[in-house]
Amino acid sequence: MEKTKKSSERLDKKVEEIIKLTSDTARKSYGVVAIANKDEVNLINKLTKKGKMEEGVFVTKRSDDTFAVSIYLVLAAEIKITEAIREAQKSIIFALNKRFPKKCREVNVYVTELR
Repeated sequence: MEKTKKSSERLDKKVEEIIKLTSDTARKSYGVVAIANKDEVNLINKLTKKGKMEEGVFVTKRSDDTFAVSIYLVLAAEIKITEAIREAQKSIIFALNKRFPKKCREVNVYVTELR
C-alpha cells in the first residue's frame, strides 16, 4: 500500500508534465492547427471526464498507477481528418511511452473544429 501511495504521489506531480508533453507533441502533428481552449470543450465532456484538464487536455489517473489522456484538437479544414487524428495519436503515444514507460494506457483524440 505504501508503494502504491508513493507512486500515486509521483504521478500527481507529473500531471503537468504529461499535459505539456501531450499538447506540445500534438501541436507538431500533421494537420493540427491548435489545441481546443477548455471553454470550447462542451460541458457534457467536462462533467463526464475525471481528472485534471488544461488547454483541452484531460489526464485521468487510474488505480494501477497508469493514466489515460484525452485531447481536443482544432484541425486544418483541407486535410484528411482520420489521417491527422491517427498521426497525432501515434505521436502522443510514442512521446508519452518514451517519457513514462508503460504508464500511458490510452490516448483519445477528439476534433472540436475545422479551420
